[in-house]
Amino acid sequence: MDIAALSSAMSYSQLHMNVGYALTAKVLDQVEETSAEMLEMIEAAIPSDLGQFIDIRA
Repeated sequence: MDIAALSSAMSYSQLHMNVGYALTAKVLDQVEETSAEMLEMIEAAIPSDLGQFIDIRA
């Protein structure tokens, strides 16, 4: 293998890794955003006085 081919292969490998990292970062950002939105929805669905009173009458 000559130097030019080796350099080209290494450059392609580095590009492939950089694209993988960028894609992973985008997916992680999207997961964090979706998780935050889901938590807001769950908190909004729970009544604010839930658990403050106990009915001991049978």
